[in-house]
Amino acid sequence: MARMRTFQALPLLLPVACTTPELQVTDLAPAPAIEAPAPTPACGLRINELQSDNDSTVMDPGFVFSDWVELYNGGGLSVDLATVAIEDGDGARWQGVGGALLPGEHLLLWADGEEGEDHLPFALSADGDRLTLFVDGQAVDRIATGPIGDDRAWARYPDGGAWQVTALPTPGRSNGARPPTSDDPSDRLFQTERVQRLQLTIPGRSWASLEDEPYLEVPASLAFEGAWFPLVGVRIKGQLGSLRELDEKVALKVDLNEYEDHELRGLTMLTLNNMVQDPSYVHEHLAYSVYRAAGIPAPRVGWVWLEVNGEDLGLYLLVESIDERFLARWYADPSGHLYEGSYGQDFDHDDIEDLEYDEGPDPEDREALQAVADILDEAPTEAGLARLRERVDVDEFVLNMAIEALILHWDGYTTSNNWRFYLDPVSGRFQIIPWGTDQTFVDEYLGPWEGRGRVFEYCLAVPRCAHEYDITLLYAADLLDGLALDRQLDPLHDWLMPYIEVDPRSETSPEGASDELEATRETLLSWPDVVRGMVAERGG
Repeated sequence: MARMRTFQALPLLLPVACTTPELQVTDLAPAPAIEAPAPTPACGLRINELQSDNDSTVMDPGFVFSDWVELYNGGGLSVDLATVAIEDGDGARWQGVGGALLPGEHLLLWADGEEGEDHLPFALSADGDRLTLFVDGQAVDRIATGPIGDDRAWARYPDGGAWQVTALPTPGRSNGARPPTSDDPSDRLFQTERVQRLQLTIPGRSWASLEDEPYLEVPASLAFEGAWFPLVGVRIKGQLGSLRELDEKVALKVDLNEYEDHELRGLTMLTLNNMVQDPSYVHEHLAYSVYRAAGIPAPRVGWVWLEVNGEDLGLYLLVESIDERFLARWYADPSGHLYEGSYGQDFDHDDIEDLEYDEGPDPEDREALQAVADILDEAPTEAGLARLRERVDVDEFVLNMAIEALILHWDGYTTSNNWRFYLDPVSGRFQIIPWGTDQTFVDEYLGPWEGRGRVFEYCLAVPRCAHEYDITLLYAADLLDGLALDRQLDPLHDWLMPYIEVDPRSETSPEGASDELEATRETLLSWPDVVRGMVAERGG
């Protein structure tokens, strides 16, 4: 981690004593009450950012997630660090040593109670603390903090400015001009404007086990964006089209909790998709953004460069796993039953006992699934649809199918594949969660009215519901146009292409990726109008 610190002989322009007419105290318990003092040319040294509950943001040189405090020189002169001191609310005091902090530089100090020039002799309390910054014995900055939660930080925006809570800390570097809008620390993992590096070390015995039992988790270690976890579980991911061998572009799942209790920005599972069925490298990003825009729970994504045992495997998509943390982000009560279906499985009596149980209180409880299957086994009627609506969020299923039609998602619930059913304890109804959107925006789609999902088929067999679906198709077409996803393609292409060009295990050429991107653009621009025409022909 670059500390942005310079050790050198004092510059010719020696720093002068800081002078402020009256110390301004910033109270951060629970929110900023007083604006930070404005930096002066003589002394603009400020406490700029601090984290009192560092669960997985950044590790200190000893590979420990320590609390930390960042100083920033916003003045016009260098500051002699030997004149700088920090004191906590209990009177513990850190005194700087020689060296200079130049204008515009940041200094990261570890609040771990250890000895050392970069270590404060105290830790920060996650429940609240007070810090005072001194230069030449004079207090120039003082703050009081309150609890803000794991992996969040107090930070000034812009550097040296007003205090805000941030879920995306920037230890040792600029905070930027304005605070991020995110209040979720896990958003740092799902970057859509830069490629992050993820490194796995899989020992030889684990590697051999994966070759024999690809879906059995084996011990490995993980390094990612300033965090290192010495013991995690790794297994191969994928079925049919996306499954690859270890010497190919293999997709992986990483379980941080398999052997030890770990979290990375609040997440315990990392899903690494190989994108071998998405030559464009962007289909999942685009598709899930449409679902989220429509209010349907869908995962976040971000691109990573994967390295295993020191060897580059190439560009991967980090996809948010559908687990209890995902459920907590979308549902008021995340304690319900979550089921996952294999290819062809649905609300069918022959499938119910075989549906994979992912989350919830009782894996043996399949009564709600059976009740839905009973209704679907009956001849479709208005009365039956009313009873189905008591058990299933039919409107959401219909919206999901309309979006599948507009993004040409032939491998989702359209074909009874790649889906999750969540039994929401609040509503008592099943809701659908989409998955597997790599093969979208392509020509192999069955057609807007050709889906095989049982709830969808039941809806189409009831005239009123079928009419509602036609109207929903028009809504989805307008939604897709309004998102203007085609405008994202060129920026995505520009910054992903350097990685695609050097991806050692890519199954498509850079030219093939460009061609697929153009085909995606054509779909985005033309397909909504095609669907509108189809609806008009049906009299919708």
